[in-house]
Amino acid sequence: MSIRPTPDAAILRDHLKWFLFLRVVILSFLLGVYVVLEVSGHPVEEGRGMLYAISAAYAFSIASALLLRRTSGLAGFTYVQMAFDVALVTGAVAATGGTSSPFPFLYSLAILNASILLSTKGAAATALMACGAYTGLIAVLVAVPTIDGALAPPPDGHLVARVLLENASFIIVAYLAAVLTRRLHETERLLSAERGETDRLSRLQQAVAQNIGCGLLTTDPEGRITSANPIVAEALGAEAPDLLGREIGSVFPPLHLTRDARATFLQSTSTTAATEFQYESPNGDSHLIRCTATPLENTWSQPIGALYILQDVTRLRAIEEEQVRAAGDREAAGDSEIYADDGDDAHMIDGFVGRSPAMQQIRALIERVASSDATVLLCGESGTGKEVAARAIHTKSPRRDKPFVAINCGAIPEHLIESELFGHVKGAFTGAVANRVGFFRAADGGTVFLDEIAELPLPMQVKLLRVLQERVFKPVGSETHVAVNVRVIAATNKDLEQEVKGGNFREDLYYRLNVISIELPPLRDRPQDIPLLIRHFLKQFSDLHRKRVVRLSVGAARRMLAHAYPGNVRELANIIEHSVTMTDGETVHEAHLSPQVLQTNRVHVPSPAPANPASIDHAPMLHATGNGGATARYFNGNGKPVADLESHLEEYEKGILLRALEDSGGVKKRAAELLGINYRSFRHRLSKYGLNGDTQVEADA
Repeated sequence: MSIRPTPDAAILRDHLKWFLFLRVVILSFLLGVYVVLEVSGHPVEEGRGMLYAISAAYAFSIASALLLRRTSGLAGFTYVQMAFDVALVTGAVAATGGTSSPFPFLYSLAILNASILLSTKGAAATALMACGAYTGLIAVLVAVPTIDGALAPPPDGHLVARVLLENASFIIVAYLAAVLTRRLHETERLLSAERGETDRLSRLQQAVAQNIGCGLLTTDPEGRITSANPIVAEALGAEAPDLLGREIGSVFPPLHLTRDARATFLQSTSTTAATEFQYESPNGDSHLIRCTATPLENTWSQPIGALYILQDVTRLRAIEEEQVRAAGDREAAGDSEIYADDGDDAHMIDGFVGRSPAMQQIRALIERVASSDATVLLCGESGTGKEVAARAIHTKSPRRDKPFVAINCGAIPEHLIESELFGHVKGAFTGAVANRVGFFRAADGGTVFLDEIAELPLPMQVKLLRVLQERVFKPVGSETHVAVNVRVIAATNKDLEQEVKGGNFREDLYYRLNVISIELPPLRDRPQDIPLLIRHFLKQFSDLHRKRVVRLSVGAARRMLAHAYPGNVRELANIIEHSVTMTDGETVHEAHLSPQVLQTNRVHVPSPAPANPASIDHAPMLHATGNGGATARYFNGNGKPVADLESHLEEYEKGILLRALEDSGGVKKRAAELLGINYRSFRHRLSKYGLNGDTQVEADA
């Protein structure tokens, strides 16, 4: 048996206070019983001696209680109390019949008290004192002569056995009491530690909630608010206690959930994706709130509510828009180098690089259609990223953990297309030496991407239509139908409506594929994404070729920004890879660009009406000498120089702005939309060239 150390002095002092208090209560009760019996005419035999004994014990207990405040040796003090208890019980046994007394069990109470106060050592010491006191009492009672002078009869076997059994019970009680007390003390220590940790966490939680800088709300499983920090209360123009008990949807309507939706949310194990919504404060200001919610569980994994983290991102979004506008202005001017490490990877999502309105719209469409199983038709020129879009749809769909199988319909020989798509059985045709599952069965549960769908032969179009309608097919050479669960995404760079009119594509298949259509814009329609793509590919191909190419020079950047990119993003990637391969340093210069960018030194620039028509007679032409373009100048129709590059760029941009205003009837917001830039950027450019005067139509003011 391990020996537990003496309890802490403060705890022992508290236990002793209760111990002495209970002893005084018991003695007071006995003293009251004695007085009642004496007054009622039923005096107790040897009452005078009992009165003296009770009074002495009473006085000793009162004195001990007074001394407890001043004593420092609590262990010795406690042992004295245990010895007194043993003596008191021995006196009670002697006064109530000695060998025939029914009160030896009171020794066990003294042993239990000692175990509580002094643990194992106290219980063992008190048990030994009880054994000695009881055995000695019985021995004295047997050895002392009776009143008439005759000796008591010698102890018989029954008396000896009783004494031994009583002593054994004292030892057993001491052992059990020590074990029980040790466990109680250990439990008390653990509870104290847990209570301290809980208090610490509670204080930490309160400190975090008060100072986190975000709004924090908790709700019960029914959606009623159970707590709110001051930031939420301040935003709502109310006191935090006034919010308690209100349904969260009544405070923030966009956060309202139906009963079924709330039950589903509480059963989930992960934090929901952040959502943003508009909130109008009591003072009439509109705020953009970003909310993240997570379910809360108790120790037994039962839902107890939810935690909502609310952040006002209105100012953050305004800063982001201002930075995007400023960056767009700098890049459109083409007056800076382009670096590979400008941190624009934040604009790359699922393979798409870009922040233009066109790309934002594509991302929104992908987010919207990804969760369904509807067939999607991706249209757009070659190189615009149709397969990237298909993979993005698959990645965001519930089928993300299943296969994504991409098939180029134009790259498979016509006589093998059916076998490649739907599989074949062994011996179905010459060369079929084994069974083949085919692309559709390989993609079961996932997504099939049919690229260049317009190249599919007409007979195969019929079979594909049946698969789309019934989701079953027969492998080549098989008599058994096979069922598959796939989502079909098709892509083409052709106009399928014209193909249908020309008899090259089945009309019924076209309508079956065209459930949801997404048109991917060509690169020339989103020029503000070109710098981002250049940076992205610079880093990608630098890593691929184990080089450190980090920038494009000003001249190379202008060349790249001015290129038309008929091959779209694929062409841009090839140009950057060529440039990275050709350069030996950290900077790509014009000499490192591919021939399609440098194939002409004379670039005809179609220009709208210039701001000052008298200054330039005809559409300008750029004459560049050498690779650096350092002597580039503009010439009018008579061959005379009219301006340097920067001056002509200003005139060129003025003409574009004025033409956009003319086409929009003077409505600036419409003009900004025609140019593919935001309204703030358009106003900034007008102000830059002094075109924001009273002569302009302000229908959008």
